[in-house]
Amino acid sequence: MHKLSLFLLSFLFLAGCNGNRVKVTVENALPFDRLAETVEIPIGDIASGLGEIDPAALVVTDSKGIEVPSQLIRAGRAEPQSLIFQADVKAGSSARYYIASGTPQSYAPKAYGRFVPERYDDYAWENDRIAFRIYGPALIAKDGPSNGLDVWIKRTSDMVIDRWYADYLAGKNTYHDDNGEGCDCYKVGRTLGAGAMAPYVDDSLWLAINFENWKTLDNGPVRTSFRLTYPPFLVRDVMVTETRTISLDAGSQLTKITEEYSGIETEFTVAAGIVRREEGSPLLFPPGKNAIAYRLDGGETGITYIGTVLTTPATAVQDITDHLMIVTRYSPGTPLTYYTGAGWSKWGFETDAAWTRYVDEFSQKLASPLKVTTE
Repeated sequence: MHKLSLFLLSFLFLAGCNGNRVKVTVENALPFDRLAETVEIPIGDIASGLGEIDPAALVVTDSKGIEVPSQLIRAGRAEPQSLIFQADVKAGSSARYYIASGTPQSYAPKAYGRFVPERYDDYAWENDRIAFRIYGPALIAKDGPSNGLDVWIKRTSDMVIDRWYADYLAGKNTYHDDNGEGCDCYKVGRTLGAGAMAPYVDDSLWLAINFENWKTLDNGPVRTSFRLTYPPFLVRDVMVTETRTISLDAGSQLTKITEEYSGIETEFTVAAGIVRREEGSPLLFPPGKNAIAYRLDGGETGITYIGTVLTTPATAVQDITDHLMIVTRYSPGTPLTYYTGAGWSKWGFETDAAWTRYVDEFSQKLASPLKVTTE
């Protein structure tokens, strides 16, 4: 009788818990596993299921009751807009997660970024796979203008930006050499670098200069994001302004970029481009793919792979003298989102096929996002 009473009490307790949590079902329609992919739940949906909540006191668990790292997303606003976490979902299958009130653990960051005024106003960001930087106004006097995208290859899941900069500025070593964790061996110059975007009008790229203002929007542990604004620049005979909103999630080789242009009132053509080098070559996809890829042979450093994926239909892929470009149309007033990034032959991408497969599957994921339902 005593054992039965304990069983009933346990059952009632669990039933009460089930009634005070939000169940999240994540479905994967694609024929391959999707690991560490970000799921985003609006705060309003969570409040609908839990009632009055403290957004800072939410815990995500998987179907086994194991806590999953999560992050409140504010997107630069005072109040949180959503909660994100990363799901693992097998091919053609679904997975369940739960959100409940509680005290979340402290999670080690897997995504991080910051403005770096001590290094000519860089903005640098990274996750547990890759790192990037983009150039600010102080660098113009030294190296000239560049609004291209730089990439730092890594072979450590640690956050390295602060340490690499500190060691470089202290004269201990240079991040241009591989000191065991990776390096910045990618040269941008006056180009689009590793997949930046620019207006492509009259068969010409019209490049902006370095950003003039920045704002960090969110910063780990799962996602880092920020916004850059650029001074007006000339496109044909019109002065155009540009805003880039950039984010990077843990586990991803590609960073998300949302472009907004103003100054041109009619639809125009834009291109995301990867700079061509003598030691590099394109890795072409079959016709109809919304992506481009490039390999850059660095000798003893290994091969740096670059890939760019559009979320809007590509109108052309052009391999010109100085860039491999993927071209699309921009409608004024409508933000344009795409993804670009890199991999390294010394950490996860030992062959060209491994990189093109990653980029191709990334493109498929964008076309077939995880289906997320809450109850």
